[in-house]
Amino acid sequence: MTAEVPDSAAYAAERASHWAQFAARSEPLTDHWVRWEERSHGWRVPVEFLQPVGIDGPRSVEPLRPLLDTLAGLEEVDAVPVPWMHLTIVHAGFLMASDIMWSQVESFYASAAPRMHRIAPFSLRLGGVSATDDGIYVGVDDGLALREVRRQLRLGVPKLHEVMSGDPAVTADGDGFVPRIDIGYFTGEGDRERVIEALDPYRDAEGGELAVTQVKIARIPIQPQDRYHAIDIVAQIALLGEQYRKDYHD
Repeated sequence: MTAEVPDSAAYAAERASHWAQFAARSEPLTDHWVRWEERSHGWRVPVEFLQPVGIDGPRSVEPLRPLLDTLAGLEEVDAVPVPWMHLTIVHAGFLMASDIMWSQVESFYASAAPRMHRIAPFSLRLGGVSATDDGIYVGVDDGLALREVRRQLRLGVPKLHEVMSGDPAVTADGDGFVPRIDIGYFTGEGDRERVIEALDPYRDAEGGELAVTQVKIARIPIQPQDRYHAIDIVAQIALLGEQYRKDYHD
């Protein structure tokens, strides 16, 4: 019997929807970092479960070099450096007394690890480019594996259960999470039409593939004077799959 291939067609559909909405608007481009200052409660540092694609798999980004060079030449875009490119699995919150205390982060690892170990390694393939009000991103096909990662994180980590209960992607029908990697943010300068014209030839651009053998927890120390400071990986959780489950007794 042939194994059923997970259907990730919704990923491409969302990219197309985002592009149609972005291209249909006529208002000036927004300034991502002005919006970020508000969202981050004044440049508080976010903590995320993520895949640091630019660190672990820079070769997967290299086929997109013509696109990245194009973005770097646009005044409308603040191009994201490759080492900073990452795929957010779950945004846990911000380091502040009313959200996450630094002492809590260690507990995230302890709670998540037993469930993450049960998940088998998988691959990510980059491809498909789109834009939202904030900026430009490349799509990621994971064979829906990250939805299972998120499900297990939600079950295992109380803080993530709380966060994901407010995530619009999570409904009574399941998790509609669609992975993506930001590659450029809008500066609020220039012209929307110029961005549309520059991006249109790259909408079907394909990147490479990388293997995922760990889920990582990181601080992303974004500051006004250094928006792309190195991502601080604070924990790595191995994906072991069958190797772990055969020795595990519930």
